[in-house]
Amino acid sequence: MEDFEHQLARMMRDTQADTPYEDQHRQRLQAGVRARRRARTVWMATGSALTIAGLGVGLEVLPSASAQGGPTIPHHQPTSTTAPVPLPSRTCTTVPAPFPTHTSTTVPVPIPTRICTTTPVPMPTHTSTTK
Repeated sequence: MEDFEHQLARMMRDTQADTPYEDQHRQRLQAGVRARRRARTVWMATGSALTIAGLGVGLEVLPSASAQGGPTIPHHQPTSTTAPVPLPSRTCTTVPAPFPTHTSTTVPVPIPTRICTTTPVPMPTHTSTTK
């Protein structure tokens, strides 16, 4: 209760008052107190209803804002782990070239021949993990 209501209730109950309130004044004062309480209750109920409506609208707007690229929380993206691709193994051997016969005045230089073999590597499998 507010101070006004406390003082009013004290004055209405006070038997030592010089001039007590008449019945019509007492009824009018009590009606005023009841009207004030009703107004306060309506005010609080309206504020609560508006707060709930505002929260409802806010909760409706937030998911649609994040779907449209609004402020979001960082989400974990799936990551893939790939092993390095193995290179095919090569084995090379150098075979000396035979010396050609001398039929000209210049001396030919023998060119060695290189023979390489490549062994195929099995295809790697792709593995992905999600966090």
